Amino acid sequence: MKSNASYEDLEQHNSDTGRTDVTSERAHINHEREREWEGHGAKYHIRVYHLWAMGVGAVISGDIYGWQSCLEAGFLGACICLVIVTIMYILLGMTVAELASFRPDAGGPYTYVTALLGESLGFMTGLAETLKVVTVCSVILFAIGAYMVDITDSDPKWQPLWWLFFAILFTLLNVVGVKLSFAIQFAFTVLTLIVMAVFYIGAIPKFDFNKWVLGECDDNTDNSSSCPEKWLFPNGLDGLSAGLSFSLWFYLGVEEIPLVVGEHPQASSVIPAGMFSTIGTLMAVAFCTVLFSSSIEPGAQQISIDNSPLLTGYKTIFNHAHWFDYMCWVIVVGFIASCQSFLFCTGQLVYAMSRDQLFPQFLSRVHSRLGSPYIALITSAVVSYVILGVLYCIVENHDDAGSVLINMCLIGSLISYLIQCSSHLYLYWKYPDRTCYRSPFGIAGSIITMILCLIIYACIIKQGVKSIIYLYSVIAGLIFLGGGMFYHYAKVFWRRRSKSESRDTLIGGQEGKNEDT
Repeated sequence: MKSNASYEDLEQHNSDTGRTDVTSERAHINHEREREWEGHGAKYHIRVYHLWAMGVGAVISGDIYGWQSCLEAGFLGACICLVIVTIMYILLGMTVAELASFRPDAGGPYTYVTALLGESLGFMTGLAETLKVVTVCSVILFAIGAYMVDITDSDPKWQPLWWLFFAILFTLLNVVGVKLSFAIQFAFTVLTLIVMAVFYIGAIPKFDFNKWVLGECDDNTDNSSSCPEKWLFPNGLDGLSAGLSFSLWFYLGVEEIPLVVGEHPQASSVIPAGMFSTIGTLMAVAFCTVLFSSSIEPGAQQISIDNSPLLTGYKTIFNHAHWFDYMCWVIVVGFIASCQSFLFCTGQLVYAMSRDQLFPQFLSRVHSRLGSPYIALITSAVVSYVILGVLYCIVENHDDAGSVLINMCLIGSLISYLIQCSSHLYLYWKYPDRTCYRSPFGIAGSIITMILCLIIYACIIKQGVKSIIYLYSVIAGLIFLGGGMFYHYAKVFWRRRSKSESRDTLIGGQEGKNEDT
C-alpha cells in the first residue's frame, strides 16, 4: 500500500504539471508489464535472500579482481579509501532504496528519475546505467580469462575463447528463466563466500603485518634482499587519489537491487531489507580482503600490481597442495556469480527501456515459454564481448584493458549516482508527506554522496590527464554517452516533428471541410 500511495502522489503531480507525454504512457506500460510478469510468475520468486544473493553475488568478484589497484595508495591509504566509499555506498544504498520504494519498476533508476526529473535526464541515467552494467560484464569476462590462463597455464592468446565460452554460459543461465537464475545465483554466492572465508582463515597462520606491510624484517630469519618495501602510505595524496576510484570496486553493483525487484508488490519492505543485508556482508568481506591479502606473502606492494590477487593468496597459503588446483577452479565461481547478476540486471534494464520506447523495441521481446527478455540478454552479452575485444586490440599492453574498462564503468556509475541523488532531493522537496520507505539519512545522505562522487570523478579525470591508458577510458565513456544522447534527442526531434505534421494535416483537412460547407 505504501508504494501505491506514492504512485498516486506522482500521478497527481504529473497531471497538475501537464507531463502526460512522459508519465501517462509510461504508467500504462508499467501496468501492462506488471500483468505480463505476473503471468510468467517472475515477481513472486523474489525474497529478501534472493536480493542478498543477487547483490552480494554481483559485487563479490570485486574482492577477487579489480580492488588490488587501490593498494597503490598503500595499506593505510587503501583503508582510508575503503572507509570513504563504504560511507558513500551506505548513504547511496538507502537513497536508492527510498527512490525504488517510491517508484518500483523493472527499469530501476531511469524510471524514477524520469518520473521526477523528466525524460531527458531519465534517459541519461538509463544510458549511464547501461554503460556501467555492460562494461562490468566486460571486466568480469576479462578477469575470468586472466584467471583461466593462470589456472590452466595456457597461452594468453586463448583468452578471447574463454571470454566467449563464459559469455555464452552466462547468457544461457539467464535466458532459461528467473526462477532458475535466482536458485543458481544463491548457490554461487554462498559458495563464493565460502571460498573467501577459507582464504581468510588460511591466511591467519601466515599473517605478518610488520613484514609484509611495514617492511620490518627479522635480521636473523630474513635476508635483506627478500625483505619487502614498506607499503603503508608510499605515494601520499597522489596515491590516495589514484586508489580512491578503484576502491569503489568493493561495492559497485549493490545499487542494482531495484532492477532485480522490478514491480514486486512488497517492494517498499523488500528493497531496504535486501540493501541492508547486502551492504553489511560486503563491508565485512571488503575489510577482510584488504587486511589478509596485504599481510601475507608476497606483501601489499606486489599484490597492488597482481592480476590474480586471490589466486596468489591461495598459492601462499596452501603452497600447491594436492587439492590446490581444485580450489583454483572454485575461485572462478565468484566471477560466475557476479557476471550472472550483472547480466540479469542488464537484461532487465535494456528490456524496460525498450518497452518504454527509449531503446529499439525489438529488444523488449520476451520468450513465450521461459518469460525472459532473451533478445536484451543476448544483445547485452554481445556488446560486452565486442567492447572487451576492441579494447584488448587497441591497448598496447593487454593487461591494461581491465583498468580501462573499470574506469569506463566508474564514469557511467558516478553520472548515474549524481542524477539519482538529485532526483532524491527533488523527491524530498516535492513530496514531503510521501508514505513510502524513507532513508534514515534524509537529504544529507544525498548531498554527501554527491560531494563524494564529484571528488572521485575528479580523481578519475586526474588519472586520465596523467596516463594515456586512463585517458582512453574517459574518451570512450564520453563517446558512448554523447552518442546515446544524440540518438535520444534526434529521436525526440523526429517524434515531435511527426506529431506536428500530423496535427497540421488534421487541422488543414478540417479547415478544408469547413470551407466546402
